[in-house]
Amino acid sequence: MRLGVFVGLLAAVPLLAGCGATTAHPTSPPHAKAPTHTTGSKAPWSTNKTIRANLASGSPAQLQAPAATLPGLMLTDADFVSTQDGWISGGVGGQVNGPSLSAGIIARTTDGGRGWRVAHLPGLVPTHLLFLSGETGFAVAGHAGEPAAGALSGPFGLPRANLILRSGDGGRTWTTAFDAGGNVTDLAATQGSIWATTAGSCSSGTCSGKIYSASQAPGSSWSTLWTAPGAVLTVALQGQSAWAVVATGNGKSSAAEVYASSDGGAHFAELATLPTTSELSYFSDPSQLQAQITFTNAQDGWITLWSMQSCAMHGCDVTDIYRTIDGGRTWAKETKTTIACQFGPVLAASGEDVAVAQGVNLAACQGPKSTIFLSQDGGKTFKVAQRWQTLGVSFMGFIPGGGLWTLGTGNNALAIQSASGRWRQIFPALAPVGPIDFVNATEGFGAGDALNPGAILRTSDGGHIWREISSIPDLGVNALNFPTAKVGYVYAASVDSEGHVAEILRTTDGGRTWSQTHAPASSSGGAPTTLKFFSATTGLFINLYDCTNSCTPEVVQTEDAGRTWQVSKFGASAYYPQSATALAPDRYVVGWSANGRALTWLGQTTNGGETWTTLANLRLRSGSLLMDFPTPEVGYVMAFVYHVPNEAGTYELLTTSNGGKTWTKHAFTSPVGWGSALALDFLGARRGWLLNGSVLWSTDNAGRTWTAVRTPVPTEP
Repeated sequence: MRLGVFVGLLAAVPLLAGCGATTAHPTSPPHAKAPTHTTGSKAPWSTNKTIRANLASGSPAQLQAPAATLPGLMLTDADFVSTQDGWISGGVGGQVNGPSLSAGIIARTTDGGRGWRVAHLPGLVPTHLLFLSGETGFAVAGHAGEPAAGALSGPFGLPRANLILRSGDGGRTWTTAFDAGGNVTDLAATQGSIWATTAGSCSSGTCSGKIYSASQAPGSSWSTLWTAPGAVLTVALQGQSAWAVVATGNGKSSAAEVYASSDGGAHFAELATLPTTSELSYFSDPSQLQAQITFTNAQDGWITLWSMQSCAMHGCDVTDIYRTIDGGRTWAKETKTTIACQFGPVLAASGEDVAVAQGVNLAACQGPKSTIFLSQDGGKTFKVAQRWQTLGVSFMGFIPGGGLWTLGTGNNALAIQSASGRWRQIFPALAPVGPIDFVNATEGFGAGDALNPGAILRTSDGGHIWREISSIPDLGVNALNFPTAKVGYVYAASVDSEGHVAEILRTTDGGRTWSQTHAPASSSGGAPTTLKFFSATTGLFINLYDCTNSCTPEVVQTEDAGRTWQVSKFGASAYYPQSATALAPDRYVVGWSANGRALTWLGQTTNGGETWTTLANLRLRSGSLLMDFPTPEVGYVMAFVYHVPNEAGTYELLTTSNGGKTWTKHAFTSPVGWGSALALDFLGARRGWLLNGSVLWSTDNAGRTWTAVRTPVPTEP
């Protein structure tokens, strides 16, 4: 059972330090520097400006998705009744800068995540799950298309969640059991009854929340158990004892108060007011507060408190964890857990086991983005259960029978930890979320999965099924290229702000083991990069690092499989290089723009960057470019194009068949929500793959139609 509410949706690329890769780290990487080249006035934005691309509009690019595909999927909760039997909930139909979620799903696995049976909820978006057994379960849902109800609703953009649904057949079918009127913030069960907490209606800084209860079977007759003096954020139950966190306000400030009952909810009394930081006094709206509460026994309890409003004003300062050892009468801030860059705190407990993902001011955050701390002695001591560099944790909970599950923020990844401490992703199906490279129509490689951006994955069936074959420890893979099925290269770099480590590594056994060949002098982990090998030994790496207002992109080349390298640089520019592709050892095409949204130029060099010509002026406002020229004449660009005057944006596919002199743009059909993970790879003029973060698409007709080859849900037969 999940405690509390969903924290939010952030786009992120995760990291889990993996195992299985043998990486050699020579003390001094062998490479020789060549003289630095500068372009001076021959920069790509100032040469041959009379060349203009004829950017015509072409036919839409058709997206053909199978029925099992869940476009725009956003996970909202999970629950397990055993190590094998569990459920996830989510909404579908969401898009970047597009409509909100249009429908929902609740999916069940009975084999530990190998397969899932999906139940569709037309017009409803579920936000909370609570299963009492393998057959009986409850969910909270809101009507799709309704305005969001603020922080208390859960993820940003979710509708007001006022409906309680019930299933008596393991989640296959659902019926509405109760309309709570106000926004439902939590579900809990105890001694034959189920409780639902609500925020109630809020006006002038005050709210009137309630706790409702019903018999677990059938769960269709609900009554008011308690009317609170504020918004009821969450509740914890143990036998006849109950504790509730209530957010109160007076129009000028907010407070978080703890109420308790010792007679099964017949009477509640105020126990304490949480000793919050001074920032909370700025907030007059209690609906901006979120909380979780759990008790490991009648005396030892935990509360998390977070304010979405503090993110707008102070960088998410109100993000605290409190502990009581006297049944809730007094509370103190928990300081045993080291803070990481978590977007709001998340809490879970079962018996003496306590798991915490702490939050911090994101604006000043350094280091790992999310660290889960685990205590097995009721909170006396903690150890690190898992550290993800960029994976935010939105939910987590203990699994009956052993183990911990987590749901990631932004990447929509459900992972479970076994009793041995090993983590594995069980939803969605394992697939790359970083760069991809196919060596033929069936054999391909990908980098990163939802937990580990250093993972190396391989497919032997054109992208339908992927398996992890190795991992680059402690780094994320920004680029990879396999000139043959055995020989490959990757560019791996830090994914956080610490260290700025970067390496080029080589494999000769199909990605199973890796050795370092080069360590660039400078790097920033998230910079766009190009890695291209024209044979097993000859290739280059274009590093577009530190290119914000001005930049000097670096090119490193090798002709001896990385034993020696020659380094050169482009000239400094006031323009931003967004993407690059290499057609030959000395011929590159680079896409440039100003401040990310100005008119976009494609600059070409045929002498390794000594001089440049303007290949094309695309005359569009683009937020990002992704290029691939499978032949000197045929090229493809994925561009996120901003549309004036409303500044909304959509992805469009640009194609050329004459080396970039003229281009045709193709809008995409179908309401597909494009994710933050985007990769483009063409084998030749017609055959290619497109990864959008949730679905891998393929084309064999130069991008006119795309077919989903990997669905995010491993559906049961």
